[in-house]
Amino acid sequence: MALNQNLIDFRATTTELVSHITFAHQKYANGSYKIAKNLREFICESAFLRIFIAWETFVENCFIDYLLNEQSILNNRPAKWANPINKDHANQIIIGTQKYMDWSNPETVRKVSQIFFHLGYVFNTSLGAINNDLMDMKTIRNSAAHLSSTTSSKLDGLSSRILTIPCTNYTAYKLLFSVDPRTGAASQTVLDRYIQLLDLAAEQIANG
Repeated sequence: MALNQNLIDFRATTTELVSHITFAHQKYANGSYKIAKNLREFICESAFLRIFIAWETFVENCFIDYLLNEQSILNNRPAKWANPINKDHANQIIIGTQKYMDWSNPETVRKVSQIFFHLGYVFNTSLGAINNDLMDMKTIRNSAAHLSSTTSSKLDGLSSRILTIPCTNYTAYKLLFSVDPRTGAASQTVLDRYIQLLDLAAEQIANG
């Protein structure tokens, strides 16, 4: 089943990248990190970027598979308003006259889902539930991918909002590995929360 495989692939990629993050945070018995700060931050920010790319890939693959009339894990199929002949054709239909489809933007995906599926099917509901979090993750991704005065300012604003303290000169690493006050858990980081949200949403999409 294509949808089940999409979920398996997404989870396997996430698990592998989390293992890289765990590796980067190894410590000696005295509590000091085994890996230098700059390299540790590089590994972890790169892993976050890859997790976000894996999420985009998952959403794209699921969207196309549903358009091709694939069943969900729970054997559901959406009512749809297009019948592409293969994956390439499905991509062409989705992109239309645009240069590309931005799978990283939940608002765009939700709008397109309502064009092709009845009420947007599971994409509209699942992405809608975490729409703001996905947009926040995109802000962090942009900061990690290409730091500039604009991305730095946006990241500081996002960090201040999430952590409820004034934040200046924050990096993607510093925000992602801060304890997230929204969860109420003493040790759950911002990244931990995001990974949980993505996994839940991925399961909902694959289940249909």
